[in-house]
Amino acid sequence: MKRITPVFATLALALVVWSCGGSSTLDNTEAAVFLTTTVSDWKRNVEICVDPTDVRIISMEITSEAKNPAASLGAEQDVNLTRWVIRPYRTDGGTTASPEWTYDHAVFVPAGGSASLGDYVIYPLEYLSEIPLAYLLPENGGFDPETGNSNIRQSFDLQIFGQTVSGKNVATIPVPIAFNFYCLGQ
Repeated sequence: MKRITPVFATLALALVVWSCGGSSTLDNTEAAVFLTTTVSDWKRNVEICVDPTDVRIISMEITSEAKNPAASLGAEQDVNLTRWVIRPYRTDGGTTASPEWTYDHAVFVPAGGSASLGDYVIYPLEYLSEIPLAYLLPENGGFDPETGNSNIRQSFDLQIFGQTVSGKNVATIPVPIAFNFYCLGQ
């Protein structure tokens, strides 16, 4: 019995150490690279009544970097991004956010390089008539019942998923993009 206790204690300690590893956000994918998204220019104020259109990003760059700076990256670490996920959330005190939007669009990011995108749709026009943004339309009163304001501030968390050429899963680090929605046509 005296011999079993030290062995059990050693195994328990090993289990605790093993379970605490890998909590970095850079380690949440299988690939040897991590991807960051930089949105440098976008139309922050979105008028949803007069000439409504898709919500667009004017300029965006997706950059690939090695998780291990000493590693040599090859073509097998090039990334094909395919699934775009936009998760809106309120930043103005309201609780009801616009619906999540997921769509498929291919973007290639070379290992250790970047992909530049311009005039890119981040949220579709048809979602601008969904709750809570629909509250801002004149026929619905022209104000948000949660905040009493005639505008709604939301950020969109953008995350893009794909695979390296070698078949390893990878995703961009989520990036928030802030918008102010309003309606002058009321």
